Amino acid sequence: MTDLSFSPRPLPPGARREPPLRPEYERTVTATGPIGDVARPLSPWERLSNVTALRRLLVLAAVAGLWQAAAVWQNNPLMFPTFTDTAAALWDGIRHDGLLSMAWTSLSVLLKGYAVALVLAVLLTTVAVSTRIGNDLLSTLTSMFNPLPAIALLPIAMLWFGLGEVSLIFVLVHAVLWPLALNTHAGFTSVSETLRMAGRNYGLGGLRYVVTLLIPAAFPAILTGLKVGWAFAWRTLIAAELVFGVSSGKGGLGWFIFQNRNELYIDKVFAGLVTVILIGLLVENVVFRWIEVHTVRKWGMVR
Repeated sequence: MTDLSFSPRPLPPGARREPPLRPEYERTVTATGPIGDVARPLSPWERLSNVTALRRLLVLAAVAGLWQAAAVWQNNPLMFPTFTDTAAALWDGIRHDGLLSMAWTSLSVLLKGYAVALVLAVLLTTVAVSTRIGNDLLSTLTSMFNPLPAIALLPIAMLWFGLGEVSLIFVLVHAVLWPLALNTHAGFTSVSETLRMAGRNYGLGGLRYVVTLLIPAAFPAILTGLKVGWAFAWRTLIAAELVFGVSSGKGGLGWFIFQNRNELYIDKVFAGLVTVILIGLLVENVVFRWIEVHTVRKWGMVR
């Protein structure tokens, strides 16, 4: 039988095996084709188009232009005032009608309800990710109360707490709590098992496990929940203030809109609506943008 095993040729004493030598050569590029410039100075238009704030201001300017053109074409100030009339009414409301103080009244109530809902959402989701009964509790409560419109609880809030700030806070907590808890819980459950095992290997557990591992890993979903909760709270507050304004004769932006609607100052009604929009834009593009830049974008979790 033939022996097919391979054995290297023995070397003479004192010699060492050298790697095989291959000839070296260099290939030159003959034609590059239309590759383009690797680096070149940007034109003024390209530098301006890279500014996010400027692009969004252009969008707002386009919307204002369309608004002005449509109102001029309709020519019915009682139904649809022009953008310039609304801007003048907004300035007049700031100077003479206390529009800024009414806006601050609304914001102060909203922030209180938002803070209470945030604390409750953190507690619920912490219990939900720590125990089975907590998970069942959160799933059951969100299925029950999330489809329930917050404004539908307004009559009950008026019966329980009377006419005042506490009733508004109760309605705001309901509007913010469930979407925020759902997004936070979805973010927690989407954390990879590798990170979870790494946290357990470090001895993390309970609240420390949630704060140091789950919250940073799930923060994109949590931030989305914060934005959605803010939008729900803002809409609910304005709607609730319309009713509370009728009942108690005072309030914030909702009362400003309702009062001017009764007096047929439609330009001031639109001014109140524009104030709501401007505050929403400010919170979205300043507050939440700052949080996003210093967290999830800094950590490389979103593009």
